[in-house]
Amino acid sequence: MTRTTPLGALAGFVTFAATLYVLYLAVANALLASDWARRQFDREPRIALEWKRAWTLFPGHLTITEPRLSGTGGGRRYALVAERASLVLSPASLLNRQLRLHRLDAEGVRQVRLGAYRLRGSGHLHLSGVVWRDGELAAKAMAGQWERATIFQDDTPLVESVALDADLELAPLALKDHAGSQAARFISGSLDLAGRSDAYDLFNPYLADLGWLQIGGHGVLEVELTVVNGEVQPGSRLRLDSPRLSVQLDERRWLEGGTRYRVDGSGTVEVDVEEHARLALALGAITMRDATPGAASRPALLNGEGFRLTLETAGLHLHAPPDELQHAELRWHDAEAPDIAAFDHYLPPPVPLELKGGSARLQGGLAYDAERLSGSFDLSGDRIALRLGEQPLRGRLDLHLPIAELDVTRGVVDVSGTRLDLEAAAPGEVQPLTTTLALPTARVRAPQAWRALNGGSLLKGDPSWSAELALHGRLANLGVLDPILTELFDGLDLGLEGGGRLSGTLHVRHGQPQEGSRLEVRSEALGARFLGHHARGEGQLLIAVQAGEPHPEASADLAVNDVDLTRLSDVRRLFQADHLALTATLPITQRIAHSPTARVTWHDARIPDASVLNAYLPEGVPLQLDGGQASSDGSLTLEEARGRGRISLAGDAIHGRLRGTSFRGALDATLALRDLDPARQLLDFSGSRVEMIASANDGETLRTLLVARQARLRGGLDWPGREAHRRPLAGTLRLDGLLDRLGFLNALLPEEQGLSVQGSGRLRADLHFAEGMPSSGSRLEAHSDRLAARFLHYEAFGDGSLELEVTDPGATLHLSLPRFGLRRQETEGALIEGRLLELRSRARHFGLPEGLRQLSTHIDMPHVVAPDLAAFNAYLPEGGGISLIEGQARLAAQLHLDGMSAAGHLELRAPQARLVLHDQILEGELHLATRLADGDLETLTFDISGSRLGLENVHLTDDGGNLTRGWWARLDVPEGNMRWETPLALDARLDLAMRDSGLLVRLLVDAARERRWLRERLTLGEVHGEARVMLNDDTVRVENLAVQAGERLELLANLALRDSHLAGRAFARYGPLRLGIELDGERRRWQLRNARSWYAGGQPASELTLPDSETWFERLEVPTE
Repeated sequence: MTRTTPLGALAGFVTFAATLYVLYLAVANALLASDWARRQFDREPRIALEWKRAWTLFPGHLTITEPRLSGTGGGRRYALVAERASLVLSPASLLNRQLRLHRLDAEGVRQVRLGAYRLRGSGHLHLSGVVWRDGELAAKAMAGQWERATIFQDDTPLVESVALDADLELAPLALKDHAGSQAARFISGSLDLAGRSDAYDLFNPYLADLGWLQIGGHGVLEVELTVVNGEVQPGSRLRLDSPRLSVQLDERRWLEGGTRYRVDGSGTVEVDVEEHARLALALGAITMRDATPGAASRPALLNGEGFRLTLETAGLHLHAPPDELQHAELRWHDAEAPDIAAFDHYLPPPVPLELKGGSARLQGGLAYDAERLSGSFDLSGDRIALRLGEQPLRGRLDLHLPIAELDVTRGVVDVSGTRLDLEAAAPGEVQPLTTTLALPTARVRAPQAWRALNGGSLLKGDPSWSAELALHGRLANLGVLDPILTELFDGLDLGLEGGGRLSGTLHVRHGQPQEGSRLEVRSEALGARFLGHHARGEGQLLIAVQAGEPHPEASADLAVNDVDLTRLSDVRRLFQADHLALTATLPITQRIAHSPTARVTWHDARIPDASVLNAYLPEGVPLQLDGGQASSDGSLTLEEARGRGRISLAGDAIHGRLRGTSFRGALDATLALRDLDPARQLLDFSGSRVEMIASANDGETLRTLLVARQARLRGGLDWPGREAHRRPLAGTLRLDGLLDRLGFLNALLPEEQGLSVQGSGRLRADLHFAEGMPSSGSRLEAHSDRLAARFLHYEAFGDGSLELEVTDPGATLHLSLPRFGLRRQETEGALIEGRLLELRSRARHFGLPEGLRQLSTHIDMPHVVAPDLAAFNAYLPEGGGISLIEGQARLAAQLHLDGMSAAGHLELRAPQARLVLHDQILEGELHLATRLADGDLETLTFDISGSRLGLENVHLTDDGGNLTRGWWARLDVPEGNMRWETPLALDARLDLAMRDSGLLVRLLVDAARERRWLRERLTLGEVHGEARVMLNDDTVRVENLAVQAGERLELLANLALRDSHLAGRAFARYGPLRLGIELDGERRRWQLRNARSWYAGGQPASELTLPDSETWFERLEVPTE
């Protein structure tokens, strides 16, 4: 047996080792070239490692070309792409699903990715002590250098053209437990970087939590960082230089409805970490614009030399924004606002200052410390356009606004020391007005209300606000105080005008002014508005808060001397007075809304034009004042929107119109206003009195005296300024008085029956209203010794009374004239006298303002005497050949008017009547009984069927002096119509009976005086007949007259008479004699042959043509040229 020597053993070991090494190289390199090795990296924790070529010379030592390492863990993606890598790892760890890299050197590193961050470029990476186990990653050393690389966040480039030198360490990191940027908390080391970066993507993730700041721009970035566990260490710095840098400031962080601004310029952003982390942004040549959407086309708000922003925090972290902003400062240097109107919305609407335009210089800044702002601003301009109150102005403005404190959290604002100097002139004026206002103390605390510049009222808003304010100065326009006056004394429309001095203090606790608060205004030319009026004169206003029970009271005392009072609605002067005073008080409380109590007094006021008072009269009042001077004293008190007081008015030369009638004279009125409640539409003026002694346009002196014994009304009146819907009239009105014009009652009477009254006398009214209607039992009485009543086309005068009473339903009207005179309207003819005219009307409906409607009227005149029948000639056709000469007549009439219908009867008796028919005179008894039916009051047409005319004991005399005694005639109207006018229009069929035919025969043959025998033969006794009679303005027509006297006499005729011209045809038969007669004025033509046929061939009376009627002057023989 051969014994192994040590050398042989060594050789054998070497040979074995060499064999194993060769075997390792063969197997390991074969495996690295196979898919099996690649699959081992795809096992949990999901590592994918790819390469182009890989080889190993020693176990655990690998060299790889074009390696691509990728994987996921904790929701992150990571990757490494390089040209060549050498690594030393623990192969056994792969079998345990772990990765342990003792060392990795990668050259030509093109991409490194960890989560959302990527580094692309070309560089060198050295890793050592890398351990990946169960989703946990750690690295003892990570070093790398890159040139011209780019750092991305997702797909957004953060830094370009990067020169990077990093030496970092990664503490064990459980990726699934530290998502996103939280992984930066496990990084320590140093980082030097230079490149070009976008400030928006670099800085804004760290500024997002501020809510009001963003930085934008692109520039050169330099970074030197030292990090320990994600905390940036002192000595670190960052700087960005950009020729176009921008800052966005969003004031919505503090103000609801605020604006977002953008400041552009060239500058730098520097971040230094020492004891604190500090960011400093400096811009030069700035432009500030509105950055809200849609505002890009608007002009710049500010241009200036510089803007500086400084932020300080306790520290700076890579993994999160700063915990808390400790300090911030913003400052504008030498800025100019081209249009100051852009900053007008910073003035709360209650402040009566409106910036309209002009350029101004701005200098100042703000400092921010833990929700607290301080700083100051100075604003000045020489040609500023603004509106102070309602006055537009242009001129110089200087505003110094120190902000001692503006605490966002507590809502505290302290601008003590503010001063405003304004020297500006109104348009068209050369002399400027000077306003100087100083606020030595101005401190407000309003935790809720201050954020919203929405015009809200602090006095009526947040009850937790408080304030201390002291002010003094001179205002060119006192109207700036109107918001305060409106707040305190809402409902009085209290406001000031003109310039003056003011001083005051204000103490507010829990939203309410406190005792000791006061404001005093003095002016030599004070203008004051109140209750729709304007007073101007020398005066003062003192507003004070004083003790009251159970709440403090605010009072306003306005006193104006040598005052002119003007009504604002039409700018008309109301009066001039030596003194006018307004006193108003108001309890100050938050729980109950109160209206101010106000009292206005004036003495010895002079009203230059009384017509100005018309605006205070309710609509529908029949009185209108046209002019004249008057004096007045008065006192009015308004409390809880209700009024009371007493006003007197007196004038000696007042002129105006009462129900359309002009008057001029003295007026003395006293209004006792016991209660006026516009909200309830209640008016009580019981005890009021008005007296007027004036001459009317006809020269008659009229006196009117009315006393309201009780006058309490609700609704029904359209008072000036009324806004609520008018309620129906209700209440009680009791009046006593003397009136010279009772015609106002005609407004209650319908027009269709022609009823109206006139006159003067005593008036008593006891009226009750409900739901806009007079109630049952309401009465109105008038007694007059000069009462006139009109009905149809007549008017009656006398001493009488009128009563109007409201019933249920409707109303009744009773007019009584025990003795009266009667005549036709619109004539100056003689009166006919009567006793006891009774007019009774009943209306089925009565209301206001329509009055009596659906009226039924009875008119009774039983005893009327006409001293001369000639008064009735107006009813006969003028020139118709019929006229009444003389004789006294007695009449009785009864008429019933129902709406537009009428009926009744008239009776006339004249025992010694004398009348003319053509050329014949009749003297005797006349009796006319007229039956009226189916009357139409619109056309005044009646059916007179059944009427009768009788003549008895008549002396009949012709133009030849022949006399017939004891003649009589009876005319019955079986059918007929009449239009009751002057003259009457009549169309009636008559049945007639006469003692003899003499009247008719003389009418036909009176021209044939030589044929006396013919008249005597044709005159026979006891004749009967019929005819159609037609009357119009100037013509009488008798158609188809047929008269017989037994068998011996027959008379037929068709006649027309106008202006004493008789025309027509007649036929007479006497025994065997037949005779035809043609009449044409004074001419007669006789027809003996075929007389009846000749007559029958003639025209009826209705178709006869007569000469036109001539007036007296047409008959004058005047030669013409």
